[in-house]
Amino acid sequence: MNISVIIPSYKNPLCLDICLHSAINGQKNNNELIVILDGFADQYTQVKEKYKDKVIFYEFEENQGMQQALNVGVFHANNSHILIVNDDNVFPMDWDVILFKGFDSNIVYTPNQIERKPSIFNFGIGDFGSQNDFRYDEYITKELSYRENKLTDDGEIFPFFMLKKDYMAVGGFDTIYNSPFICDWDFFLKLELIGKKFLRNRNLCFYHFGSVSTKNGSERDKFNESENSAALIFIYKWGFQPTRHINNSHKPVESTVKGINFT
Repeated sequence: MNISVIIPSYKNPLCLDICLHSAINGQKNNNELIVILDGFADQYTQVKEKYKDKVIFYEFEENQGMQQALNVGVFHANNSHILIVNDDNVFPMDWDVILFKGFDSNIVYTPNQIERKPSIFNFGIGDFGSQNDFRYDEYITKELSYRENKLTDDGEIFPFFMLKKDYMAVGGFDTIYNSPFICDWDFFLKLELIGKKFLRNRNLCFYHFGSVSTKNGSERDKFNESENSAALIFIYKWGFQPTRHINNSHKPVESTVKGINFT
């Protein structure tokens, strides 16, 4: 069974090159790779030429935000299973086969990850260089040592693996958020409300450079501003302050709101 991989990219051609190389090199099957260039397409000339026979590219003339990029990518996906990945992720070996282990229609999977330094998500730790000199073979070797044959109930947001029909059932990501970043906190809340369970798949570890293009310098200010406005929109839509939970959805402190049971 093949997977449609959706990769939005924003001013990050170096990482995208590594991401695509690893996706192609590490797959067992002939999966569909869809990249959405969220503006700044002129920065990607070499990447598009390099992967033109193996990757489907969609280009926005102007930045429209990650929400719109993801929706367009998923809409055009031809497979029933989708994997949404950041452009600064690196794929491990046999990723497509391993993702199906233990998966069923009620699950949204998030692969485990490795990052350069500790984070709130308790990822593995490993520094394999920058996007200019990434030591891919060293990462592959280290990643094997981190694998655990288990699933845990602390699924997070990105990357995530799920059925396309479930993405469409909750309306995809809300494009009201005016930001190049992902700000739609209640996408995962809506998935919870239709009965989906979030699990972290510890059988594999994607590498994550860590928001190379979106949380440094002036981009960090834009990110923080967008997060604040997103919280206000969430309050307007749901009537309560968003509270982060272990799977990164947002739901109320109380167990019910207006007759909806969140437990």
